[in-house]
Amino acid sequence: MKAGVMATRLSVLQRALPSRILVVDDDEQDRELITRRLTAAGFEVEHASNGQEALDVLDRQWYPLVVTDWHMPVMDGLALTQTLRARGTEDTYIIMLTMRDASTDFEQGYVAGVDDYLTKKVSDPELFARIYAAFNTLALRRSLREAQEAVMEQSVSIDVESGAFSHSELHTRLLSEIRRGQRYGRQLALMTVGARIEGAPVDESVPDATTLKCVVQAIDASVRAHVDWIARMESPVGAVFAVVLPEAGVTEAPLIKDRMMVGLTRYAASASVPLAFSYGVAALERDGNDSSPADANEMLNVAEHCRGCPGHSGNEQLAAVQRSVATHAGIVCRHGYVVDSECVLKSPAAMRASQPFTAAR
Repeated sequence: MKAGVMATRLSVLQRALPSRILVVDDDEQDRELITRRLTAAGFEVEHASNGQEALDVLDRQWYPLVVTDWHMPVMDGLALTQTLRARGTEDTYIIMLTMRDASTDFEQGYVAGVDDYLTKKVSDPELFARIYAAFNTLALRRSLREAQEAVMEQSVSIDVESGAFSHSELHTRLLSEIRRGQRYGRQLALMTVGARIEGAPVDESVPDATTLKCVVQAIDASVRAHVDWIARMESPVGAVFAVVLPEAGVTEAPLIKDRMMVGLTRYAASASVPLAFSYGVAALERDGNDSSPADANEMLNVAEHCRGCPGHSGNEQLAAVQRSVATHAGIVCRHGYVVDSECVLKSPAAMRASQPFTAAR
C-alpha cells in the first residue's frame, strides 16, 4: 500500500479514533517486526509479551485495536480475549495474528470474542486492509452508540404527551437562559400557561394527548421560532406549560399573551372538550445585583403565583407581589408599582378570552 494513500486514510481515521494499537506477542522478533510495520504506517504502537502484560497496559490507557498472538506464557491470546470481553470492552477491536490456521482454530477464536483472525503469513496489504477495516468498524460502532444515546436523551428531554420539553429539561434549560441573561445584561421573561378541561374534576382536568399537542402547537405558532421555547410543568390541576422568552421583558408579556390567545382561541373553538386557559408571568429584574443570580425554581414559582392571581388587589395579588420582590423576579402588576390598578395581563378582554370555549356543534 502506498505511503501517501496510507497517510490520507489514517488522517481520516484519526478524526474518529486515536490511532493506537497494542501488539501482544511473546516472540520478540515477531513483535518488533510488526511494530516497525505499523509504526512506519503512522500508527502509535505499544507492545506486551503476554496477555497479563497487555491487561496492565490496557488498565493504564485504552487502545482501540489489539493485535495478539495465540500461544504465549502466563496468559495466552485466547484467555486475553475472553478476559477483555468479560470486562465488557466491546469498544476494543481484537485481531488474532497467529500461526494456527486450522478451521477449528478460527472457530475457537471467534467464539472467544475475536473480531478478526489472521495467520502470520498475511501480506502487508492484507494486514493493513484488515486494520483499517477494524478502525472503520469501531468508528461505526461509536457512531451508532452515540446515535442511540442521542435518541435516549431526546426521549428523556421531551414530554411524550404534549411534544414540549419535559419538566426535568425545563429546569436545566431555564437555568442556562437565566445565567446568559444576567451575564450579558439581557432581558428574560417566562409565561406559565395553564390549560384544563372546564368543569371537570381535578383528577380529570388534564386534556388528552392530542389536545395537549394542539395547545403546544398553538402556543409555538405565536412565539419566535428557534428563540422562544416551551416546556411542560408538573401541576395538580390540568396541564401547565412554561413559555420561555429570551430577550423579552415584563412589559412585553401582555402583548405576547394576547397574540398567543388568538391561536388558542381558534383551536379551542373546534376542540372536543371545553377548555379554559390561565396565564402568569415572571421576568428578570435589572437591579444591578450580579452577585445574586436568579433561581429557576423561584422564577417559575413567581409566574405561578401570578397565574393564580385574578388581576386586582387582594390576597392573591399581595402574595404574588411579595414573592416577586423577594426573588428579584418582576411581574406585570409591579411595573411602575401600580399595584392597585387592574393588571393589564388580565384585563377585561383577557378575562373574557380565558373563559372556557365550548366545541362548535
